[in-house]
Amino acid sequence: MPVLTLKTELDVAALLLAQGWFPEEINGILVFPLPRSAFRYLSDESCPAADTDVIKATIVTPTAIGQARQLLESSGWMQRELDSLLKPYGDERAAATGHLSGLGPYRRRMALRRILSLALVMGAGFLAVVALG
Repeated sequence: MPVLTLKTELDVAALLLAQGWFPEEINGILVFPLPRSAFRYLSDESCPAADTDVIKATIVTPTAIGQARQLLESSGWMQRELDSLLKPYGDERAAATGHLSGLGPYRRRMALRRILSLALVMGAGFLAVVALG
C-alpha cells in the first residue's frame, strides 16, 4: 500500500529559508507558490509587510532547481516527495508560468492525490463532528 507524503510546500520553504534562500527564489521552484503570509509565519525578517499577499516568483534556472533538490535530498527527502513539490528540470514554460499544463502525468496525479487526501480528511472530520456532536 503506498504511503502518502505529509511534506508540503511549507516544509520546503522552511528548509530553504534556513539555508539563506529568498521567498521569490523559493516560489520560483515550487509547483504551487506560497503567499507572503506563509513566509511571515516561517520567518518574520524574511518577508516584510506589504500591500499585497502575493510574492512574485523569479524565473529559475535548472541549476537553482538542482541546488534545491540537492539540499532537500541531503536533508532526507525522497525523490518522489520532491517530484510532487518542485518544478521539473529544464521546463522553462512551467518555470516561467507555474501553470499545471507544464506538469507531467506523474505530477498531476500527485497533485490530485494531495487534493483528494485533504478532502478525505476534511470529510472525515465533518462526519466525526456530525456523529459526535
